[in-house]
Amino acid sequence: MRKIYFLSLLVFVAITVSNCTKNSGDAPAEQIADKYLVSSTVIRTMTAASVNSLFSPVQSMYPDVAGILPFVKYGATVYSVRYNTTLGTKKLIASGLVCIPDGGGTYPLLSFQNGTNTVYADAPSLNASSYTEQLITGFAATGFVVVIPDYLGFGSSTEVFHPYLQMDATVGPILDLFRAVKEMANKSDLKLKLSKDLYIMGYSQGGLSTLQLHKAIETSYSSEFNLKAVGCGAGPYNLPLITQTVVTASYYPQPYYIAYIMKGFKSVNAFANPYSDIFNDPYASRIDGLFNGINSGSAINDQLTYSMPQLFTADFRANFNTSSKYKGMLDALTASSVFAWKIKTPLILTHGQSDTDVTPLMTQNLYNELMKLDPSLPVTYIPLPGMDHGAASAPSLINFMSRFLVIKGN
Repeated sequence: MRKIYFLSLLVFVAITVSNCTKNSGDAPAEQIADKYLVSSTVIRTMTAASVNSLFSPVQSMYPDVAGILPFVKYGATVYSVRYNTTLGTKKLIASGLVCIPDGGGTYPLLSFQNGTNTVYADAPSLNASSYTEQLITGFAATGFVVVIPDYLGFGSSTEVFHPYLQMDATVGPILDLFRAVKEMANKSDLKLKLSKDLYIMGYSQGGLSTLQLHKAIETSYSSEFNLKAVGCGAGPYNLPLITQTVVTASYYPQPYYIAYIMKGFKSVNAFANPYSDIFNDPYASRIDGLFNGINSGSAINDQLTYSMPQLFTADFRANFNTSSKYKGMLDALTASSVFAWKIKTPLILTHGQSDTDVTPLMTQNLYNELMKLDPSLPVTYIPLPGMDHGAASAPSLINFMSRFLVIKGN
């Protein structure tokens, strides 16, 4: 669930930075009275040639890139966008990145939900020159308006804590960003029209966020958004199961994930248990201070322990799934999980088969449930043999884009 690290794609950075121009001094785009859009500011531009330079060198490593290159036809402009949304009854201004193909035209929306992040400075809208954000925004050159939400708790909304993996606090603000982009498209200077078509993808935390969006749109917002394709990689789709798997293990390489879940859900009052019900001392007293927007996941791990018997109380390890003491927590985790339903939109699932951060059972179980519900459902599962959590991220996203472009056509 950590932030995607495309270590194998570091070559991109030198190439793309030299081909992108910074426009931090540009005035904000024309503003009118809007319900969602607060501001949009140009932060970077790219050419079709620079995007080709971004993808071309890695075809030998990722053959699916060959399915993307023929579609690279446009330059694009990256904006930092601020927009109105809510968290429960609280009104907030949230933020994200939006990348628009140059020259006007009508394009569908493509939203990428990123993986786990704990550092304020790494929010997409504040870190648009990172190789991850350059890679994703580069997909705009193939004819999409690309959106990368910051998530609540990052970017413009640091007055609230990030409600990590909590469904309502994820889905609502992302849908509001889509609505802000629609208002942005109405500005005459952009010469842009958005079709109703929507493509969504994500990896790790973003895999779950994307599947949460998928279900919400199909069940409640299909008249507003025409969902065309979905790509989900290595997501923790069943939160009670992954919590149980981690809590009962002897060793786990990313203890900050579970601490983040607990703090994130408590930040929206999803359950009442104090940390002392869940974590042993001295860890219970450390949780709040560790998630300060400065510490990385690895820095937080260093202040916890990789031994699950040491991290969690004996009662929590033994009774998480059965005791009434933890029922509120179990109910909250279940409510933010996504279980099989009769999907209508093509769904591509991927998971590295050597992933020790998010067990491949998350995706295998989801796929099995979908097939049991109806073997004709439009779902494809692509296991990635020998790949761990980090290694599977880049091939997953390239695979999603290749398939999206086929569905989109020219």
